[in-house]
Amino acid sequence: MSQEMGNQSRTDAFRRNPYLESMIERLNSLLQSRADTELERFESPELPLILVIGGPRSGTTLMMQWLAASGYFGYPSNLLARFYKAPHIGALIHEMLINPKYQYKNDFMDIRPYTMHSSFSSDLGKTEGLAAPNVFWYFWRRFFDFNDCTYLDEEKRKSADTENFARELAAVESVFEKPFAMKGIIINWNLEFIDRLFRKVLFIHMRRNPAYQMLSILKARERFRGDRRLWWGFKPPQYDALNLRTPEEEVAAQIYYTRSAIDTGFDSVADERQLTVDYEQFCEDPGRFHALIKAKLSRQGYALPGSYQGQSGFDSSNGPYTDSVKSLEAVYSGMR
Repeated sequence: MSQEMGNQSRTDAFRRNPYLESMIERLNSLLQSRADTELERFESPELPLILVIGGPRSGTTLMMQWLAASGYFGYPSNLLARFYKAPHIGALIHEMLINPKYQYKNDFMDIRPYTMHSSFSSDLGKTEGLAAPNVFWYFWRRFFDFNDCTYLDEEKRKSADTENFARELAAVESVFEKPFAMKGIIINWNLEFIDRLFRKVLFIHMRRNPAYQMLSILKARERFRGDRRLWWGFKPPQYDALNLRTPEEEVAAQIYYTRSAIDTGFDSVADERQLTVDYEQFCEDPGRFHALIKAKLSRQGYALPGSYQGQSGFDSSNGPYTDSVKSLEAVYSGMR
């Protein structure tokens, strides 16, 4: 199967806008030198860093939207993410435009904060709206040498710019004055390495019924690549050594080996720094997981303010238990 991962392998709806990419690069180049000067007074986040991890189509975007909407966490919005080389400046602009604290005579009243009343919809992880959460991959790739397989071997770990990675996050945290939450699925295979970088961190591992997750990934391949035979998402390190004959076997392996890597990583992560969340249970009772997150952060010396004021539940996108789902269950069972 072809593994072409470039922009041209995307369907029209998901191709990058070259004009936008050029503008963003130009803007970031202008701001980066000033942003680097500001970094000198920061070292590492003082509050817990929240990293949402898990396989593709497991509910990580919903979790990020929920965390962002709660108001208890800073996060990389679609606006902030465009300042990936100067996120401290991006965070200041985000707050100036979105935080009601900085409004003057409703001059930005058409720009709304992301709240529990906002849309929780997304398109393969891409959210809509200036204030909605962004995956923030351009930021991550500044510091780590990731490719289609994001596992970092010893050489890549040594060359990673972890000092400035921590400085940038500390600078952003100082703007929001609350814990910073972002997607971390790009480091699913490097949890113990990232865990050692921060004094306080909480990894939230999203899991989903594997058969429904497989079905969702296959649909994502068709929408994003135009062909379910083409890969979509990050590859596990074992990929090249596996004898995978069908798209169904590929996505089963993608889920299985990603989960295995996270479970192994969690073996070396302290209990108060990890939380596993099943997507289906989260949809049924998100308030329960607010309490669990609050308890984990409390054990790290951070008191999450207030009580849960969000939705009582979300509609699961799993759908009915069809013959297709049943057949995917059988394929996934063969991975064990």
